[in-house]
Amino acid sequence: MTFVITAAVVLVSLAGMLIAGEACDNVPTMASADACLTLSNTTERWHALCRETLLNAPATAEVTVYALVATRLAKLWYTDAVGQMDQMLGGTGGTKLPTGEAAALEHCKEKYGEAGRLMAGVVERLLACDMSRVRQEYIDAQVAVGSCQDGLWAYRGSPVSDMVSAGFDLTMVAYLLGGIIVGR
Repeated sequence: MTFVITAAVVLVSLAGMLIAGEACDNVPTMASADACLTLSNTTERWHALCRETLLNAPATAEVTVYALVATRLAKLWYTDAVGQMDQMLGGTGGTKLPTGEAAALEHCKEKYGEAGRLMAGVVERLLACDMSRVRQEYIDAQVAVGSCQDGLWAYRGSPVSDMVSAGFDLTMVAYLLGGIIVGR
């Protein structure tokens, strides 16, 4: 529920940026459905997630807008996921999980923090139309979230594993939408 509310706030703040913002040079404008179609050569779940992610975005916009929506949502996802991981770890009262799974979650918290900082950098660069490091920051965020996912391999099927898989998918959608602008 919290994630849905914060996602709506992202879109409202994005609307303000659209009104005040200027277009970036050499960035195509297209329909959100067409932007998602560029992901169709990856996996169907990323294509479907792209459509869901851009559901409330403008029907036609500069691709930077779509990349910003997905990137901000990924960053919010990381923050929400770290909060859920803290709850699973039991906060200051000790861990509720077996030692190995607790260690994997601690690793994930670190990697999600790293991915969040990287995605914040992507947002800043996209807003400034500075594409110089965007591609690398997307890749580094994907690697960080992937490292978390790899650490949970032994616990696949658990709620945290499913949550991390969903976060990885959202990271990939953000990266692939950004890739329309800066290449993959």
